[in-house]
Amino acid sequence: MGSLKPPLERIPAVVFFVIFFMNILNVHNVFFSLLGTPVSCIEFSATVLITVYVLLITRKIIWAWPLGLVVFALFAVLFYQVRLYSDFFEQFYYIGNCFYGWYSWKKAGGEKKELDVSYATGKGRLTAVLLIAAGGILLGFLMSRIHIYLPMLFPAPAVYPYIDAAATVMGFVAAALSAQRKIESWCLWICVNVICIGLYYARDVKFVMLLYVFFLVLAVNGLISWGRQLRGKNL
Repeated sequence: MGSLKPPLERIPAVVFFVIFFMNILNVHNVFFSLLGTPVSCIEFSATVLITVYVLLITRKIIWAWPLGLVVFALFAVLFYQVRLYSDFFEQFYYIGNCFYGWYSWKKAGGEKKELDVSYATGKGRLTAVLLIAAGGILLGFLMSRIHIYLPMLFPAPAVYPYIDAAATVMGFVAAALSAQRKIESWCLWICVNVICIGLYYARDVKFVMLLYVFFLVLAVNGLISWGRQLRGKNL
C-alpha cells in the first residue's frame, strides 16, 4: 500500500487542475462585465486570441497557424455551450485549415503567389447561390434534429439552426471565393458578419458580437479596396 501513496497524493492536484480548466471554459463563468453585459473567460480569451491570429495572418507570420488551433478549439467549446451547433462544427473545418496552412506556409517559406482580383462568372455566382441555399437547408435540417440523432452528445436542441447553418455554409463559399480572389467573396463576408452579429447578440455572447462588428468593418473595407483594384485594372 505504501507504493500507492505518491500517485494518490497527486490525485487532488490533478482533480483541481481539471476542475479549474473546466471552470475557465464554462461560458457561465463571468470574467468581467462590459456596459452591464457579462463576459465569460472563454468568450474573452477566444476573442482576444482570434484578434492576434488575424493580425499574424495579415503579416504572414507562420505562428498564426498553431495559435489558430487553440483559437478555434476555444470557439468550438463556446459555440457548443450556447447551442450554435453549425458554428461548433465549422470550427473543425478551421482547425483542419490551420494544419493545412501551417504545412503549406512552412513548405513555401511563408510566401504565396497571389491571383489578380476578378469578378466571378455568371455560372460561378449561380453555383455559389445554389450551394448556399441547398447546403443551408440541409445543414439546418440536420442541426435542428441533432439532439434527436445524437442525444448523448447534444442533449439540448440547437437554437436558430437554419440561420446558423446558412451563415456557416455562406462562410465556406466565401472562403473558397476569397482563395480565388473573387470580389463577390466580400459581399458574402458582409452577409455572414451581419447574421453572426445578430446570432451572438441573441445568444448573449456580446463580446464575440463586437469582434464580428470589427470583422464587418474589415469586410466592407475589403470590398472597397478590391473594387478600386478592379477599376484601376479596367482603366
